[in-house]
Amino acid sequence: MTKNDAPGASPEASEPEGPTGLLDGVDAILALVLIALCALFYLIAGNFPVPGLFLGDNVLPEQFPRMLLVTIGLLAILLPFEHKLEVDRWPLIKKSRSAPIGANAFATMGFLLVLVGVGEYIGTILTIFIAATALPILWGERRWLLILVYAVVFTSIVTYLFSIVLSVYFVPGVFGLTLR
Repeated sequence: MTKNDAPGASPEASEPEGPTGLLDGVDAILALVLIALCALFYLIAGNFPVPGLFLGDNVLPEQFPRMLLVTIGLLAILLPFEHKLEVDRWPLIKKSRSAPIGANAFATMGFLLVLVGVGEYIGTILTIFIAATALPILWGERRWLLILVYAVVFTSIVTYLFSIVLSVYFVPGVFGLTLR
């Protein structure tokens, strides 16, 4: 029995339980904005200076951001169709869109801005570790051992992948942390 089948319920008074239409208007506008921003940043990434020989030929400065931007753009194309893919979660999605942005979102943005600001000073590896440790705590996780294990493993994998496998230069920072 649905809400509309209940005695005394009029079909006009209740909202549809599932998504309607092929595209969601808000998501379509958001997707267009994201794709336009990705295209703009893609063009800007093409103007990065050519790296010196010490970086090697693995990943040029404009390649990684461009790969990331293409991935974001492709995922943004799916955004207007999300309501068709997540039919069971549609009421939750609709409800969460009307909720105001919480303080945690602003705290996360502020923390990340500060971390990016001091990142060159403290170094890339320490910046990754601090982010991997502090963000779960900021979001309410209280299993300290799990957070510590996650931060160490995540930092190690990212550092190894980018610094050793892809030969991306990591700023050693004031403590001189590097794998090279």
